Amino acid sequence: MYRYRSILVRSLLASILLGSNVAIATTPYPGPPGVPDFGTPATTVASPEIAPPRRVQSEPEVTKTPSPSAEEAAVIFDLRTTKLAPDDFELIQRRTGIDLADFDSKDTTEFEIKIIRKAVDPQASVERHGDWLVIRGSEASIRKAKRIRAAIADAVAPPVTLQCTILRLALTDPSTDVILAELNAKTITSEDLDRIERNSPAESVLARPTLTARVGQPASIRIETNDQANIELELTPQRVQEGQIEVEVAFDSATQVTMGRRKERRGFRGEETLRIPNDGVGIVFGQPFASAVIRELDGGNRTIERTAPEDQDHMIVLVRPVPTVGIPPEDDSIYGSCKATRDGTGRTYFDREIAQVMGHLAAGWLERPQREREERTDLLIQMLALQPGMDVADIGAGSGYFTRRMAPPIKPDGVVFATDIQPEMLEYLGTSLLLEGIENVTPILGRVDNTGLAEDSVDLILLVDVYHEFDHPWEMARSMHRALRPDGRVALVEYRAGDDTVPIKPLHTMTENQARLEFEAAGFEMVESLVDGLPWQRLMIFKPRSEVEPKSVRSSTD
Repeated sequence: MYRYRSILVRSLLASILLGSNVAIATTPYPGPPGVPDFGTPATTVASPEIAPPRRVQSEPEVTKTPSPSAEEAAVIFDLRTTKLAPDDFELIQRRTGIDLADFDSKDTTEFEIKIIRKAVDPQASVERHGDWLVIRGSEASIRKAKRIRAAIADAVAPPVTLQCTILRLALTDPSTDVILAELNAKTITSEDLDRIERNSPAESVLARPTLTARVGQPASIRIETNDQANIELELTPQRVQEGQIEVEVAFDSATQVTMGRRKERRGFRGEETLRIPNDGVGIVFGQPFASAVIRELDGGNRTIERTAPEDQDHMIVLVRPVPTVGIPPEDDSIYGSCKATRDGTGRTYFDREIAQVMGHLAAGWLERPQREREERTDLLIQMLALQPGMDVADIGAGSGYFTRRMAPPIKPDGVVFATDIQPEMLEYLGTSLLLEGIENVTPILGRVDNTGLAEDSVDLILLVDVYHEFDHPWEMARSMHRALRPDGRVALVEYRAGDDTVPIKPLHTMTENQARLEFEAAGFEMVESLVDGLPWQRLMIFKPRSEVEPKSVRSSTD
């Protein structure tokens, strides 16, 4: 993997020789997310004896972000979570009270879209983008859409409530062999389970969680225990038939000890598909395991399976259906969740995990002297076609590397609005602007859900290797949509995914298809997708989508 240690050292020496007021951090710090570690970075500090840069039109030193617009609400439905059949159409129409008598297709997705579109206000936008249905409109429209979606889910994926008993039977307890013999000898009923629980030692029952889930959708819970062996349990009902339910059960319980880069784990795992009678109990016996998880120098993990100790207690999960308690909330959020990766946040957007934000301590990497040669930043500036008088925005400006390069071509009347959510980055930028004598820049302290730009205020928005880190990409994209003037453009620059020559971790890269999906869902259309000499990145140009048929996209190959 590409190494930046020597690059950073040369960058810091150059800053010192040029007289920049840069302080050196004395504590080693990992490299920015997505790139290899690079030793000790620079920490940028605004010089106390140098005043902040002059503002255009005597505005405050740092423009603060206004509150997000409350006029528009949105919801994104994953169409894969509802599996309709044409036989369900009549039932759904009865439950929703919406008549689609003129619908003569067997297309189940189109049926779902049409019934939701008919429910919401005519002014609302209801669009399909890949596997997702994106709805924008008033709060009332979004409430109606959620109600209809819930009615559809009730018809095709009824909720199921399952009660679990998690037992840990001590190896040395005399009652353990008796209980195990009974569990293995016959089909267990609810009455049998109640009796087993009463006759078991009090400490044997670790938890009795109750989970409600829709058919085909998982429900999970994390349970903390006294011995630090936390239990992770997931239930996924698969089928409900008369007199029986089929459910997938998976659980993991382990204690762990961390020693340097090695994490030793030992405990129990269980995974099984159960078919449980309505009055019966399903049983999953945990299997003992032991493993070592080793964190490699490049940040990856390697798991080594060890021989499981034979002297462990027994762990058993018993599952029984009970009358439904409550209805699980619909998956109607704009964002999802996943198990967080090393550089990820655990939040997903259109199935993409959102990456962690590059901290201000990595400013030295952004300003490395080799960046122009490595990424051809000079070529990228040319590709933006900047003109005098343009007002442009550098969102996620960071240290201001591109802000300072966009400012001269748009003089004398153009302004660069440099937005960032980290005050430390704006301090670094302010010092750099003073040192270089650049005056047509307005820094903006932004928010994670708003660019801070006024409506119809800019001709071009530039995002360089930052969009994939947005914590609220939907809100940010809609904020950009409002900020653009007629014929305004968004220039999205991201490291190319799937290209082995790009020395960036996959989480910090992006495919053209993913970028297009996300921006089109937010009301844009792609007009260009270019590599054209960029060694590692792709430049994608978007415009707010017009009412007419979108133009064909010019796309260059890698």
